[in-house]
Amino acid sequence: MTINPTFLKILEYKRLEVERLKSVFPLETLRKAAVKQGAKRSLRAALTDSGEDIRIIAEIKRSSPSACFKPVEFDPEGIAKSYESAGAVALSVLTEARFFSGNSAYVPLIRYATSLPVLRKDFIVDIWQVVESAALGADAILLMAVNFRDTEAIEPLYKEAIELGLAPLVEIHSEKEWRMVEPLKPAIVGINNRDFLSLDLKVDIGTTVALAPLLPSGVAVVSESGISTREDIERLKNCGVHGFLVGSSLMKADDPGKALKKLIAG
Repeated sequence: MTINPTFLKILEYKRLEVERLKSVFPLETLRKAAVKQGAKRSLRAALTDSGEDIRIIAEIKRSSPSACFKPVEFDPEGIAKSYESAGAVALSVLTEARFFSGNSAYVPLIRYATSLPVLRKDFIVDIWQVVESAALGADAILLMAVNFRDTEAIEPLYKEAIELGLAPLVEIHSEKEWRMVEPLKPAIVGINNRDFLSLDLKVDIGTTVALAPLLPSGVAVVSESGISTREDIERLKNCGVHGFLVGSSLMKADDPGKALKKLIAG
């Protein structure tokens, strides 16, 4: 199988980065900070019990390997507040630094600027990052099935998240990946319409259309990537999707909050 080289570089760098950080911030030090955090805001409740018709997890990110959205005057707190005012039910914060210009400090900045659940989005490959996320004040974390070789590899991170009160959003983009994470009985599953393994990182919301029917009825389903219009949302809602993680189409706008309000209003 041909795998996107940038994706492989990100995972390789992330593992090296985590090993370096472990020597600076020992796991038990982070764990002590994590348990001192207050009550978590429920991502699942935001996706299923919020009372909103269109449930958007609005993403805050500065750039991606292929695009720079907010190179200057990047104001994560201001964007978070504008998203909340526009009707987002939760916020996704991209913290990967080298390839996405993110920063782990965005998590506490954004969480204390709003009342919404905060999803820490990164390439999480180690328990250390799970504990770090809790210490930063995140309410939920992204666990990408594609980062792991099998169920046994992802399971310790999933269980650690639950132990710390974090909501794991388990992300898949194929039936094979769903079968790998199915034994975990995840409460929230994200279906990424972007194929990280393809050379062109192709995006097709048909991925959600195909995979959503495979998930048990009790799972909160989130469709991710490639969502930019109300028509996209309506198509996905008809497949049983509960929420929509929207990032690039909002961050490209001069006013992301205004763009989100327009998307929700249709």
